[in-house]
Amino acid sequence: MFGPDPASADRATIGGVLGNNATGAHSILYGMAAAHVRATSVILADGTNAQFDAFKPKDWQTRARLPGLEGAIYRALPEILSRYARPIATRYPKIFRNAAGYNLNLLADAENPNLSTLLVGSEGTLGVIIESTLNLVPVPKVRRLALVHFDTRKAALQAVPTLLQSEPAAIEIIDKTLLDLTRGRLEYQHLLTFVEGDPQALLAVEYAADTQTALDDGIQRLKQQLDRLRHHQPVVIISDPAGQARVWYVRKLGLGIVMSMRGDTKPATFIEDAAVPVEYLAEYVEEISKAARELDIEQIALYGHASAGCLHIRPFINQKTELGVQQIRQLAETSTQLVIKYGGTTSGEHGEGLSRGEFSEQLFGPELTQAFQEVKSIFDPQHLMNPGKVVDPPKMDDQSIWRYGVDYTTPYQPQHTVFSFSTDGGYARAVEMCNGAGVCRQIEGGVMCPSFQATRDEAHSTRGRANALRAAMMGLLGSDGLTSQQLYEVLDLCLSCQACKSECPSAVDMARLKAEFLNTYYQKHGIPLRSRLFAHIADLNRISQPIAPLANALFAGPGQWIARALGIHPQRSLPKLASQPFSKWYAEHLHRSSSEKSVDLTGFEPGASNHDQPSQHPEDGIEHKQVVFFHDTFMQHNDPQIGRAAIQILEAGGYDVIYLADKKCCGRPAVSKGLLDEAARLARHNVALLTPYAQRNIPIVGCEPSCMAMLVDDYTDLVPGHESQTVAQLAMPIEKFLVHEFAAGRLNLTLDDTPRHVLFHGHCQQKALFGTADTLAMLKMIPNCTVEQIESGCCGMAGSFGYEKEHYDLSIQLAEMSLAPAVRAAPAETIICAPGTSCRHQIKDTAGRSALHPIEVLASALS
Repeated sequence: MFGPDPASADRATIGGVLGNNATGAHSILYGMAAAHVRATSVILADGTNAQFDAFKPKDWQTRARLPGLEGAIYRALPEILSRYARPIATRYPKIFRNAAGYNLNLLADAENPNLSTLLVGSEGTLGVIIESTLNLVPVPKVRRLALVHFDTRKAALQAVPTLLQSEPAAIEIIDKTLLDLTRGRLEYQHLLTFVEGDPQALLAVEYAADTQTALDDGIQRLKQQLDRLRHHQPVVIISDPAGQARVWYVRKLGLGIVMSMRGDTKPATFIEDAAVPVEYLAEYVEEISKAARELDIEQIALYGHASAGCLHIRPFINQKTELGVQQIRQLAETSTQLVIKYGGTTSGEHGEGLSRGEFSEQLFGPELTQAFQEVKSIFDPQHLMNPGKVVDPPKMDDQSIWRYGVDYTTPYQPQHTVFSFSTDGGYARAVEMCNGAGVCRQIEGGVMCPSFQATRDEAHSTRGRANALRAAMMGLLGSDGLTSQQLYEVLDLCLSCQACKSECPSAVDMARLKAEFLNTYYQKHGIPLRSRLFAHIADLNRISQPIAPLANALFAGPGQWIARALGIHPQRSLPKLASQPFSKWYAEHLHRSSSEKSVDLTGFEPGASNHDQPSQHPEDGIEHKQVVFFHDTFMQHNDPQIGRAAIQILEAGGYDVIYLADKKCCGRPAVSKGLLDEAARLARHNVALLTPYAQRNIPIVGCEPSCMAMLVDDYTDLVPGHESQTVAQLAMPIEKFLVHEFAAGRLNLTLDDTPRHVLFHGHCQQKALFGTADTLAMLKMIPNCTVEQIESGCCGMAGSFGYEKEHYDLSIQLAEMSLAPAVRAAPAETIICAPGTSCRHQIKDTAGRSALHPIEVLASALS
């Protein structure tokens, strides 16, 4: 493996790692990136290519005879190293974690000089590395984690030098601020199984070795050192890889979670990269904390690499105010004075950039600063390469270089939004939740961001879209930027999967931001016919249902030209209408069972609810289990067999099903196409219909994940108020309801034990809002049933997205990344299973297999 492992490794690039001489949690074992670079191929400032690798000191003169800029560099550097030998030897920070300045010290001390070490950490100011030969290190065969709890942060930091004597691979600190923020996020709080009580700080102490015996020895050494410290707080030992991965995941969430706080006061990053020798770590943190309090900064977040003395300290500051700017300036100056006092550095791994470059001369002194100037001029005589970094930086509080500051305004944000963005403080602040961490650029694992995973284009990442929206609101794209075709094209490939809502640590909901953009865009440009039709798919299906056989034949044959004229790709098969809609089947089902169930069918018709008033619990004490069934548009018109399976299961479990015949489409198609007024109208109707049942704590269940996501998530901001909140609290996917009831002992189903193997693909919005655990648990209720979840991201269909001609290729590309190959490779007897309507159609179109809804699989097992 490559030794330096930054926390952003799931999305970091090798170029970035080399550019700022990055490292990570295990730096006490592997050092920084510069120690692992053997050779580089570099484009120099004049456009020529140079090859840098190790050479004997006697070969300086040989390389000095090379032509052009490369030879000039080899001619000039020995003289600089000689002339500045004294400050090179004395003025560099006495800490191995240093990413400030140029690495003249590494070059001067090298037995075999290699100019690659000078390029590493130069932040692109000396050349562009286009190829690199990297050193690798063996992967430890086994690891073990000890979570050492402390009742004060200071005690945790003071313990670090002592615990280092136990020879760990890493010591990371997670403080109470981060723990509390993690507990506050529903999607993350379940991860904190390794925390006992309410500690002020945890030290995650890792041991790595090739044998379990060596790990035992490491834990024994740890206990001995803790005894020396008279430590009496809990110590949680984690040996299993899954449990360790959970801890590291929480630790790596640190950056995003602390940035996920709503409002203008954010954890600022300007001193987060300081590093000091570990013996002074507690003193440095205490003095910074004191300085922050004296500046009326109420809170700081702290996490990071305690074993290397590099903690990411983020004071909570409103950078949009004059006070905030003053606080940043004063605290930055204090931090600089402290790191110099303790022999540390202003940059321990991220580089100087714009926020720390100003303090480089204080750190290194005037002589080394002059040496850096000369190095820059040798490599880049015209200062073309990333100017203003390392050499000649601007003042760190120069407002022209800030993303946000006192001059920051968004005069062109939407004046009216249909969704309520009150939680964020408005549309603009919802966009500003993107802090640039770039988790959306991950290529493997998770769903986010599908279009970036396929295109590798920054513009088609969540971060790229957020930056474009912010630029438009600031006026950088002109006064009509927020309704421009250019912005439309940036947002066009967003599949509205909502993966960013859960996978982005800052919970940026680009699907909702895009929907509001489309709503604004259409007000100027008009609503395309195709968008209108897709948004009103429920009405189209309802009108076509009476002539279903004719409509199916028409769109499968001569009527295809209509679909093509609307921009639907010719390779797409359109969903067929069922000969009998779900509502009609249910009416007949009630008639068939009325004598047994004594159901009052007076006045029942498909257009009205058979439970106009919530039924009361009987007074005779007999258990009366009720559940509202919220059937979706596609179940009603295309896949009534899913509804039949759901009713079969619920009734077999002894539940009185409340069917709402006068419900309307949930509004998901309208939201996805930006017709938000229509979506709000539908939401108001359904909330009014569902509220009486929700108020009586009757669960509301449905089968389509995107439909239930509307009830649980979108309705609360489309129709803000107590009613929609109440509905959201009672609404859930049917799988969640059944698993909960089964665990409570209220669901008793007689299921056969025929061997079954299920290959399951989760729906994007299911993963984002509900997770897939309940579906997997429901399927495992079936005796002798094995379930395998496909490690797939978005299927690529995303509602109507994959039908649209201009999106077809991307849609297929996404399916072929993992989903389609996995389905094609499955044996014929394997049950393919997917809860999403669009996912099942994508599976059919790309892999030629028919997929079942999970509730169909469960119903098929009923004895």
